[in-house]
Amino acid sequence: MNKTQTIFWISQQPVDYGKDDSGYYQDHPTPIFTNTFQLDQAKNCTLHIAACGFWTCQINGKPVTDAVLNGPWTNYQKVVYYQTFDISSLVHEGENTVRIELGNGYYNPSPLRFFGKYNLRKNLSEVGMPEIAMVIQSGEQTILQTDERWTYTEGNTLFNNLYLGERVDLRPKPSKRYPVVVKTRNTPLKAQTMPPIKKGKEVKPVQIETRNEELLVDFGEMISGMIDINFEAKEGQIVKLRFAEGLNPDGTPNYFSNANGSVGEVMPDGHKIDGGSGAPDVAVEMDEIICKDGNNHFTNQFTYHSFRYCIIEGLKKEQLQQIKAIYVHTDVEAGGSVATNDPKLNHLYDAAVRTKRNNFHSTFEDCARERLGYGGDMVSLADSNLYLFQLKETYEKIVLDFVNDQTEAGGYPETAPYIGIQSHGTAPKEGPLLWQMAVPYLSYKLIQYYDDKEFVRKIYPSIQKFVDYILSRPIEEVSRCCLGDHGSVLIMGQFYKPTPDKPLVGYCTILWLVQIWIKLGCLLDKDMAHYEVVEKKLKEQTLRQFKQNETFGDGTQTGLAFAAMVELDDQQALVEQLVKQIEADNGVFTAGIFGMKFTYELLHKYGYDELVEHWLRQEGSVSYLSMLKSGNRAMAELFAGTNYSYNHAMFTSFIQWYFEGLGGVKIGPDAIGFNQVVLHPYFSDSLSHCGMKLETMHGPIESVWDRKDGKIVWHVTMPKAIQYTIQDSNASYQLILDLYD
Repeated sequence: MNKTQTIFWISQQPVDYGKDDSGYYQDHPTPIFTNTFQLDQAKNCTLHIAACGFWTCQINGKPVTDAVLNGPWTNYQKVVYYQTFDISSLVHEGENTVRIELGNGYYNPSPLRFFGKYNLRKNLSEVGMPEIAMVIQSGEQTILQTDERWTYTEGNTLFNNLYLGERVDLRPKPSKRYPVVVKTRNTPLKAQTMPPIKKGKEVKPVQIETRNEELLVDFGEMISGMIDINFEAKEGQIVKLRFAEGLNPDGTPNYFSNANGSVGEVMPDGHKIDGGSGAPDVAVEMDEIICKDGNNHFTNQFTYHSFRYCIIEGLKKEQLQQIKAIYVHTDVEAGGSVATNDPKLNHLYDAAVRTKRNNFHSTFEDCARERLGYGGDMVSLADSNLYLFQLKETYEKIVLDFVNDQTEAGGYPETAPYIGIQSHGTAPKEGPLLWQMAVPYLSYKLIQYYDDKEFVRKIYPSIQKFVDYILSRPIEEVSRCCLGDHGSVLIMGQFYKPTPDKPLVGYCTILWLVQIWIKLGCLLDKDMAHYEVVEKKLKEQTLRQFKQNETFGDGTQTGLAFAAMVELDDQQALVEQLVKQIEADNGVFTAGIFGMKFTYELLHKYGYDELVEHWLRQEGSVSYLSMLKSGNRAMAELFAGTNYSYNHAMFTSFIQWYFEGLGGVKIGPDAIGFNQVVLHPYFSDSLSHCGMKLETMHGPIESVWDRKDGKIVWHVTMPKAIQYTIQDSNASYQLILDLYD
């Protein structure tokens, strides 16, 4: 969009939801804006479009993009993203028609209280009626833009909420026209460079059965996506589609694993989570269809669901003509892949990748209950994500979201944008320590993987402000602002029970922050001498506080993993203690999402890969394979507990080990733009083949090894521009190394 041009935003007439916003849940049809424009010649035509909320746009009845859920969520007071499309193939000489429909997205959220506490309408920086800005140009000439000359009609979508679903009336309706509301915004516009959200694979049901006058549709796998259904019905017939990730032991749908904010769930103390005035009793993901006579077709426009099961009320099986589920996720380019000859390891890999994609919609979310960008999850999954996907533009956008919500003191939020959650945060609107690590850690990774120094230099002052803010406070005080190693099986899913070695984790996190900050500064040629002195003092202080004879803290896997990662003592000795503790725990990895990531890295570095493989292959009640016994083909939030998400990626960091251990290629710790790797393979005795491919800035790296007649041949192909070192833990193989320009 031309920066010198005045951009006008249009929206529908404001809606009064009442004093307590309870009217939000009533029917409020989507606005459909239309206008026409004339063209003398149908070439070199460009559309620029931005929205607060979701949008769809058609030119002469044809969509301008095959993307869905357009309009990435952000702090709308700080930035709004726009997209540009070449529409030359959609226009013609003479009169052309534009049609834009708006959905609420995150800009007009419900007043429903997450976990009975957090109301997006109260806590987001800005909410309002969805609004759109659009400019069509032919060459340099503006042909059409949003202004007071537009009008709108009411669409067939009566209600839409990203979490709760959509209510539509498919019956024909009169098209009364209304004048638009016009305004300008001071918010900067920024071109959207991260990939859009698109539809993916279509999935047909594996079973449809009638239960208690409802249809239970089983798609046989866990999907984050949209539903597409055709059926015969009578005019006015109401069909409801409810979505569940799993079934209860009695075969009834379990709606609480994906119910928005767990609203309606009865907690162990007996209280029921209340969503607030007007909210549904249980915040089930549900679509409702008011039918026309004859054939009806419905598919989602402004929401997606997390589900394996679709429960259909108000429709008989003989009326159903077709139903399918469609995966929907950010259309990110693949970065790498790993495949072995072992079905179990391949099954785990496939489930982890599916779960990551399932929870990737303009940001890496946690799960359907929340759909929020948690900084802690970003940190624990950063490397596993970076090996799998091309994420430069995505991580830039995510980092900016955190920077845009930085407090005046210097802290970062727990989720970006900030929605009210600040568990054990350092101050109001600030998250716990490990969640605030997202900005410095992802910035470090942007340089390590993509040489993205230009971007990081721009936000460097923000990170320095954060680091200095944390270091300005007594370590005894700030270390307690720590949620700890979230997800550990040692607390069996009890969120409010202290996580393992929490005091030690708090101290180690501050030390780790300084270490990452020093690495980041060195990569940007900054003088970090002052912070190196700080690091030394912090290490001495942590040692005095937590060293207990030959171990640290309580001696848990979490504590030892953190102590080893920040090198509180001799790292190899600490890893050997970690190994002993894992063996004492019968090979079960008991760390949470951070300690688990560190454990995979440390065990591989020191040649204990068989422990990792043994853990991945376990089939007991606490295991990855146990998560997959239901057939969902997706990872769950926890290894134990009740009503947790069955579609949650926070424990998928083991993918990192697939690349670094089985594939034998680890990005170098001092890499800039993936210019260094360590070649260090683990040739599992249970495998005869492993193939890995990894995209880098310099070209792909391929690593393939095969075992035949007791001999291993390892073939690595990589660009000459990448420096390599070989960490040889097993010399009984033949290495064929091909370097190319």
